[in-house]
Amino acid sequence: MARQSTTPQRERGQMIALFALASTVIILGVGLVIDGGYALAQRRGSQNASDFAALAGARVVALWVSGDTTNGTDGNVMNAMSNNIAANGGTALTFTSPNGPVYIKSDGTPNGFVGTITGNVIPAGTVGVSVASSRDWRPFFLGTIGVNNWTASTVATAKGGYSLAGPPGDVFPVGVSQATYNTYKICSGDVGSSAACQPVALTPGSLNIPGGFGWLKFGAAGKCTGFGLGMINDGCDNSKPFLQGEIGDPLTGLGSNNYGCCTAVTHGAAPTDRIGSLPGNKVDVSTKCDYYINKQIIVTVPVWDTAGGKGQNAWYHIKGFAGFQITGCDGGKNITGVWRKEFILGPVTTTAGDSFTSLGIQLVK
Repeated sequence: MARQSTTPQRERGQMIALFALASTVIILGVGLVIDGGYALAQRRGSQNASDFAALAGARVVALWVSGDTTNGTDGNVMNAMSNNIAANGGTALTFTSPNGPVYIKSDGTPNGFVGTITGNVIPAGTVGVSVASSRDWRPFFLGTIGVNNWTASTVATAKGGYSLAGPPGDVFPVGVSQATYNTYKICSGDVGSSAACQPVALTPGSLNIPGGFGWLKFGAAGKCTGFGLGMINDGCDNSKPFLQGEIGDPLTGLGSNNYGCCTAVTHGAAPTDRIGSLPGNKVDVSTKCDYYINKQIIVTVPVWDTAGGKGQNAWYHIKGFAGFQITGCDGGKNITGVWRKEFILGPVTTTAGDSFTSLGIQLVK
């Protein structure tokens, strides 16, 4: 009797083994792709957490640089960093560890650990902060080969001080004289919470005395996204002489014709730093200020030192920019609000400028 061949059985066994091996390789490959992609996402998230924490700390440092020792404190730097790390999913910071956040000097060397400074005073010579953060996560598939934990660690450094640039976006169509701005103090709390936070009344027409402001002309060379003022790059533009439809709530259509982009204008040299005046009677813009008032938006307003021209050809020379939180807008005739220090993204310096020079924060790495 003939013996039955075992070759087909061996081939079937080999195919099963090869299929199992191929399946394992495919699963590991898919796992590597999925976990690798997730690892990159976690690293981006960790970097964002580090960046935001560093910028938050640098913002407090900027207040300290400007002389605000009430809000510019070591404790506030620590709290600002902790809150931003928590909000962006980073691992809680340990402020007393060798790897904890540090203050930095102008040459980048450490200047003391954040949150541990005696007297709650930011150390002299500080220009910014450096912070390291991380995210721990468990891989989905790579645990099959023993990779059960993965850490994404990142570092960010940011500086705070006086801004060297003009505002990066739109500005509100109100020009305030240097004399007016210098009369009032900066509000650092809630509206009405202190003498500096009592709303001040600005009235058009009295431009060179405290309390005066001037409406500014619209009409930049081209429309831009957003809402605010069209800055004048060379002289005055008469194409947009009225306020109606120019300011307001961009979400509801009021102000849908807004002109923006003040990025072409810095401050320091004419004629690019001139902005057109809007003389005469003003329209009722009270309802179109509601967007700014209700959302407690701090608008950017130009501060000017000299003016020239007459009527529709009048202009102001921009000296700097300031933050103003509008609390009332009475028919375009009067504006009330409080002065705020405005923050602009870098570059920055610790050298003091004019009293209305905006503060800035700069992410350096």
